Amino acid sequence: MRIKKIKGVVKDYDWGNADFIPSLIGGYDGRPQAELWFGCHPQGEAVTEDGERLSVLIHDDRSYLGRDYDRFGGELPFLFKVLAIDRPLSLQCHPTRAQAEDGWKREARLRAEGMAYDYRDPNPKAEVISALSPITAMCGFRDIEVIDADLAALMPLSYARSLKAMCRDPRTLFLGLYGLSADERMHVLEEFHKGLEESGGDSWSGLFLTRKGIALECLEKFPGDIGAVFPYLMNVVELQIGEALFLQPDTLHAYVFGNGIELMNASDNVLRGGLTSKRVNLTELERIMDFSSIDPVKARFVKDGYGRGVYTLPEDDFSLLTASSGSYAISGAPISLVLAVDGVARFSMGGESLTLEKGECAIVPADIQYAMNVRGRVYIAEAGRKS
Repeated sequence: MRIKKIKGVVKDYDWGNADFIPSLIGGYDGRPQAELWFGCHPQGEAVTEDGERLSVLIHDDRSYLGRDYDRFGGELPFLFKVLAIDRPLSLQCHPTRAQAEDGWKREARLRAEGMAYDYRDPNPKAEVISALSPITAMCGFRDIEVIDADLAALMPLSYARSLKAMCRDPRTLFLGLYGLSADERMHVLEEFHKGLEESGGDSWSGLFLTRKGIALECLEKFPGDIGAVFPYLMNVVELQIGEALFLQPDTLHAYVFGNGIELMNASDNVLRGGLTSKRVNLTELERIMDFSSIDPVKARFVKDGYGRGVYTLPEDDFSLLTASSGSYAISGAPISLVLAVDGVARFSMGGESLTLEKGECAIVPADIQYAMNVRGRVYIAEAGRKS
């Protein structure tokens, strides 16, 4: 059958939790499992059941991409992931296509000489995350007037001494905070911690971490990191199960807690600004980041012509869909990866069939006609198709 199961790659980053990904795919060993990748990225490439690399399958058999083969250069244009988040990820931002191509070219010598570098590939990285459990995230900068008022209330001494002069706009504040001397940074964080402890409100609001709770978590997990103040600079977003948030490449963000499905361009380009033990390059981060204040908007959810749910995204390379219990007759769709997150999904095509159990993923070629019967729920990563 041309619809084939594929095996993903687990990433055991230290911010992961120990149980969510094993609950999908088995193999519990007590260690944090942060991400499960399904795609062709060389940092973690999926394989078919017979061990063939997914990139080879797609490149060598043009029918998998179908009429989109030349447009995508014979490559899968997206990376599909499961995220299991136990504590805040790094403050991070991703490049646009032009920025990624430029950065990849500029760092060619660094890669050749085995030196530290930032760009893992020449691809942009827009992304969308959909909640499999309630997710708390930070995304983009708040209005500077709101930031100013909060910092003045939480840290009146530091505010009068240095922060007030920085609160002209998000860029000035960002650069000012990271430009503090070691002693001043220590004073700011100590007063910030004291201000949080003395302020009203809880660390949790139902199923979500509050702004205060995120900050206290950051202070505990990353002592001495000025990024702990950023929950009061950034918007806090709460995603209920099934809700989704789209992130433009140049938007500063950090996922904080929860489990979800993530879909992005086929890229692992991450520029970090703190709250991490990994490489930080503030100069490059500042160069690619948009410092505008924004009001994050959750992705709209609509039904397509086959009855599947679609998150509407301003993105040409990929689409994120979901299908719950029911029968679906599909024809002429772009290449897709289908992941069963609950229950089972059965594909039927030309007298053949294939069943996905919970945690299993399959690649579906472009432009074929097939039936999909779902008992539970699947998520679908589909290549974008221009009309």
